[in-house]
Amino acid sequence: MGATNCPETPRQKMITMMYLVYTAMLALNVSAEVINGFKSVGTAMQETNKNMAVKLEDTYSNFDKAYQNSPEKVKEMYTRAQEIKRLSGDITSFIDSMEFEFIGSITGEAAIDIFDADGTKHSRKIALRDKDDPSIVFHDSVKTALDMAGIKWLTDKQLEDNHKPANFFLGKSGEVLPDAAAAKIKEKIINFKQRVNEALGEDSSHVKMALDMSDGRDKDGNSVSWEMLNFNEVISGAALVTLTRLKTETMNAEFDAVNQLYKKVTKGDMTFDQVAMISRPRSTYILQGGTYETKINVAAYDSRQKFTARVNGQELTSGDSGTVVYRTTCNTLGPQRITGTAYVTSPDGGTKEYPINDVYFVAKPAGVVRLDGLQVVYAGLDNPITISAAGVDTRNLSASVDGGQATITRGEGEGSYIVKPAPGAKTLNINVDATIDRKTTRVGSQKVVVKDIPQPILRVAGVENGGRLAKKDIAEGTVVVPLKDPNFLLKIDNRMIRIVKMNVSIGAKEEPCQGPKISAAAASMIRKANRGEKLYISAEVMMPDGKAKNVTYTATLK
Repeated sequence: MGATNCPETPRQKMITMMYLVYTAMLALNVSAEVINGFKSVGTAMQETNKNMAVKLEDTYSNFDKAYQNSPEKVKEMYTRAQEIKRLSGDITSFIDSMEFEFIGSITGEAAIDIFDADGTKHSRKIALRDKDDPSIVFHDSVKTALDMAGIKWLTDKQLEDNHKPANFFLGKSGEVLPDAAAAKIKEKIINFKQRVNEALGEDSSHVKMALDMSDGRDKDGNSVSWEMLNFNEVISGAALVTLTRLKTETMNAEFDAVNQLYKKVTKGDMTFDQVAMISRPRSTYILQGGTYETKINVAAYDSRQKFTARVNGQELTSGDSGTVVYRTTCNTLGPQRITGTAYVTSPDGGTKEYPINDVYFVAKPAGVVRLDGLQVVYAGLDNPITISAAGVDTRNLSASVDGGQATITRGEGEGSYIVKPAPGAKTLNINVDATIDRKTTRVGSQKVVVKDIPQPILRVAGVENGGRLAKKDIAEGTVVVPLKDPNFLLKIDNRMIRIVKMNVSIGAKEEPCQGPKISAAAASMIRKANRGEKLYISAEVMMPDGKAKNVTYTATLK
């Protein structure tokens, strides 16, 4: 309804603004299912890191034994392995300290439930910050809480916050400060990879490190730094999983590098008293319909030897690289576990069996359509919208409208689109599709209401409807200016609003005008009128959507 006929009251404007804020909050809300997914994945990855720490300890123990038995033979490789151990420990300790500080910035207390063997629950609260100086975080207390329950004790509200990660890891939202935590992590990892390759020498090509610190690109091809890709505009749960993943990849790189050095010491024989199986999943967070893939290796074993494995019922054989690749399509939601057994031929011709265990999480894609600043779209105009889906790069998303009732094109920002409804459309169904592993899946849709552009207003000699207009300011050729409703949120070029024809009247007298200009007869009629009389203008106004609207104007002459 036009503001001319029914102006909004202050209370109506307040209600409209509150609804806009509420809509924005809904659009930014992260589902509890995804938050629980981050909890499960983060906790599972922490358990994986604990297991990897045990495997590394066994590897170094074997290296120590080899060095004690043959110091001259083993010394060079042993020294290199100790350097790699020191470098890896430096990174994981630094990431731990950043994780503890970040968690301390999120909450000052951990409330953890502990269950006895009989199912009896005990609640324990652990203070994470100094109550007198909240800037002091108790790292040992945070570590204890993580060891006891992973990140499951953090609340959904704390994990879905998408402001703190950028401020903490980047130093300032929207840019990366040189001394920020993310920049330091990146610098340490780059140095670690360089030093590991130096320690491996000619064998560095045999160790593939997953610690990719390279910059990425947005949909427009602009370069985006590694720090911004991983910590800008992400929720706290995702930032914590990223830290855990970096530790996992660091420990995996350390494990592979040290075992490569150990293979040079034990070339031609098999001196390990333990053989461990390593599962290296491409990702542990899978969207429904995506593919889970993991590479399974025999650690510290001759990669040229074939071995077989039975994983979740599949019979597999290693390839030329000594790797078994297990793949499965992920349709069942929630935490998933893979179990199996690897069968390795020992030097004496027998067969040894080794268990395989891993965990990953399958999430349901959740597409979101956010109307930028509006709760409706307007026919014939460019309406900006933003689409997103948890866990999916916006470059892999696309938007469409059912039934050809609107055109939709990509906008300039990330996930931005422009929707232009056709005249006569009443509602639109906007769909969001995601392309995952070369398969396109619908991840969400939203119905939106289509409205016509609100009634415009008229302005004469700088005076709008309902004002007092000086007769001396009106002459032949004075232009009546049509403008958009000032309460209308979308931008419209007022030059696209034009008057086709209009009539000017005072009392019973009426004079027609062509276009937006006051005619000579209408100007004469206004000059002869008495002060205090009412001037009426009725105009046919053509709007940007091609529709004509009848608009009235009233002013008191003075």
